[in-house]
Amino acid sequence: MQAQNQASLFDQDLEQRSLKLLKKLPFDFHYRYECVTNGERKSYEHKLVDWEAGALYWNVHHRPDWQDAFRQRYFTEFAAKDILFLMGTIHRFPNQWLIVSVLYPPKQPREVADQQRLF
Repeated sequence: MQAQNQASLFDQDLEQRSLKLLKKLPFDFHYRYECVTNGERKSYEHKLVDWEAGALYWNVHHRPDWQDAFRQRYFTEFAAKDILFLMGTIHRFPNQWLIVSVLYPPKQPREVADQQRLF
């Protein structure tokens, strides 16, 4: 806040600058999913810190059915798409992986999705 309050030598119009505090989400959102690797099924759970999830929460939190609206987006709409996670860690917690972004391209038909081997 202090750094934002300090003017810059190159500011043309100080009134156009505005300070914005980000509101902390009152909930943590997690994805639970399973992966099959070498024929073995393994379950995972990772915290979702994607800005889109936070924006969705702030858009629907005033409604009494906000949880249903949130679930509808992540369970129903995304079920028709392939879900890809961009994951990362934080310097202080290098072994704790977070979902920093969710990508959801449309599902490809099975015959298109199977890629030929390069070698």
